[in-house]
Amino acid sequence: MSNSLPSSARVVIVGGGVIGCSVAYHLTQLGIRDVVLLERKTLTCGTTWHAAGLVPTLRATYA
Repeated sequence: MSNSLPSSARVVIVGGGVIGCSVAYHLTQLGIRDVVLLERKTLTCGTTWHAAGLVPTLRATYA
């Protein structure tokens, strides 16, 4: 993993909590590879209970 930032990216995600990581993951699953995720510390270290409460509502189906 590189610590240097690229000069440009198609998508920049600010925050490496559960939502930011999920967005980055799903974008890459859709074929969007030019993604930069910015986090000031360790991934998911700043995840709050507010974000965890949103996870079930982001699913397309509940099946």
